[in-house]
Amino acid sequence: MSTIIITGGAGFIGSHLCSILLSQGNTVVVIDNFSYGKKAFLPGDHPFLKVYEKDILDKGELNAIFEKHKPDTVFHLAAIHHIPTCEQKPELAIRTNIEGTENVILAAQLAGVKKLIFASSGAVYEIVDEQLKEDSTPVVPHDIYSITKKAGEDLIRLYAERKVFKTVACRLFNTVGSHETNAHLVPDILDQVLQNKSEISLGNLSPLRSYIHVMDVAEAFASIGACDFANDFETFNVGNESEHSVSDILQLIAEISGKQLKAIQHPDRMRKVDRHRQMASLSKTTSITGWFPKRTLKEALNDAYLEAIHVQSN
Repeated sequence: MSTIIITGGAGFIGSHLCSILLSQGNTVVVIDNFSYGKKAFLPGDHPFLKVYEKDILDKGELNAIFEKHKPDTVFHLAAIHHIPTCEQKPELAIRTNIEGTENVILAAQLAGVKKLIFASSGAVYEIVDEQLKEDSTPVVPHDIYSITKKAGEDLIRLYAERKVFKTVACRLFNTVGSHETNAHLVPDILDQVLQNKSEISLGNLSPLRSYIHVMDVAEAFASIGACDFANDFETFNVGNESEHSVSDILQLIAEISGKQLKAIQHPDRMRKVDRHRQMASLSKTTSITGWFPKRTLKEALNDAYLEAIHVQSN
């Protein structure tokens, strides 16, 4: 088995990925500053799990951890993912998502890493009214967050071209499920529902997205990490080929919770620029890696709802 580092390993996706990799017999090293991730999301006293409360902007500490553990593979998930936060704090987002990525790359290079897998985003694509394909849809970021993710892809591609190690950019689409701590759409709706609100304050209701269960995303990362690719740099979509609107999400949460919920559009929540559609094509990912999503959106929402109830009761 391998030694694997996950930056952001106590976060939304990273914590689920950590559990999968440990179950496969790997030694997993988690690096997380716990600004969003939680220690409670990680397995308990596991003999093959090492956890470091460190920031990827701390080059010295990062280098020391990589040098100590000499990982075979790195999953780089640590980032500022919340788009409003990126817009409100662009300097923090740029430093964390770009400078932090360069720090991870350099630490991996010094430690002799063989493969680095980067959590990018479907938001890097141009706004087009069609399925988004890795090798044909233009990449044109339209906000601070997607600009930083495009920059991260450019950095890992550069080091792959220099034959430092193989790299993969996983372009993630809207992920839903347990362990989410960012104030994204679903946690925001659930927070209002658990406050016994029947009128749910929302922004744009009609945009369609490729929502995907967080466990499917974690399994995609694990599958991609286990693949041996011919190319030094690859990009893969990780999403769903079905689309749902915000109104659909609210209706499903109403069914799960057994409550009558009504959407109220609030002007302050309306995005001035928003994609009408953002649907992933999975043909490349599935054909090369064999991975495909197995769970429904309703299952993902149910997991998030049950966790929210548990957190509220404790």
